[in-house]
Amino acid sequence: MPYPLRRTRGVLLIALVAALLLVAGARDAAARAPMVKGLQDTRLVMSDVQADRDLFWRKARSARVGRVRVLVSWDGRATQVAPDVAFRVRRAADDAAGADAQLVVGIYAAINRGRAVPRRITGTLMSRFSKFTASMGTEFADLPLAGYLTWNEPNFRSMWPLNQPRTWVRMSNVAYRSFKRADPGTKVYVGEPAPNARTSNAVEPGTFFRRALCLDSRYRSLNRSRSCRTTLLGDGFAIHTHDFFKGPTTRRTPAEAWTMGNLKGAMRQIRALGRAGRITRKASRNVHITEFAYRTHGSARTPDARAARWLRQAWNFAEREGVASMTWYQLQDPGPSEEWRSGMLTTSGRELRTWRTFRSLR
Repeated sequence: MPYPLRRTRGVLLIALVAALLLVAGARDAAARAPMVKGLQDTRLVMSDVQADRDLFWRKARSARVGRVRVLVSWDGRATQVAPDVAFRVRRAADDAAGADAQLVVGIYAAINRGRAVPRRITGTLMSRFSKFTASMGTEFADLPLAGYLTWNEPNFRSMWPLNQPRTWVRMSNVAYRSFKRADPGTKVYVGEPAPNARTSNAVEPGTFFRRALCLDSRYRSLNRSRSCRTTLLGDGFAIHTHDFFKGPTTRRTPAEAWTMGNLKGAMRQIRALGRAGRITRKASRNVHITEFAYRTHGSARTPDARAARWLRQAWNFAEREGVASMTWYQLQDPGPSEEWRSGMLTTSGRELRTWRTFRSLR
């Protein structure tokens, strides 16, 4: 019966093509999903002053913020998240739910700050970090979090001893596994480098990750040792892209700087890490900007009108490049005693042009 057989094969082929088209369509739809707007101001979000929290969540709701980043500090000694910190994170998660947003919880660990000799990363230190992150995962497992972040700016000297990049991969993986054991369903994001090496206190992020993952400039393995075969585990990859001196579409040299103007190249390098098997493929395809801002004071200040114009350009550029979310760092300027100020509101609460632009971004 050759004719019915050919007919059956034809039907199967049509069904297969239709299924492939549906999958491709779903992928295209996901790729076209709007970029999620994020906001961070840990000072306000974790404050015990009700007025501070009300200000943040009122503004977040009016701007349709979908993701809020908060940082939990780790001092290199603790093995449990402090009860008062856990309480504030849980309270923030409830506040976020009321504003139709989700928290992503990161870790601020300046374990190498002020050290003339780089800190030696020991098994004891890693064990403490494993227990600390596991306690976070256990404490927050019932919360509807957007995810966790394993380490903030590992290419910055105060955050990590720059002579031990491969060891950082092990440290990040310790956190990934701890979070996943305690809270399997929540995403874990990795990376989060400082955007460039403005001083000798940092390494360009593209260079840092190649060194950490044992790759040469062509993304080939430097040798066959076990430490050269480690994969950085993650469900997504996070980067910081602020640049206070160049427009958001102006490229910088070297290409290993991952400022906003170098975003296209940064995305290409991240995908290359995925193709080399040094970060998970899903992480290389799920990139988030977890810090972006323009400073309002000091030598790196960007005038408000220019900052507002550049913010819109940066948002459009990031969305075109397929970034999944983009988070502005700091809603309100802290007091003059703070060196870093990049708020969209002044200390007194006056709205800047950057705020009006941020609120209108869709």
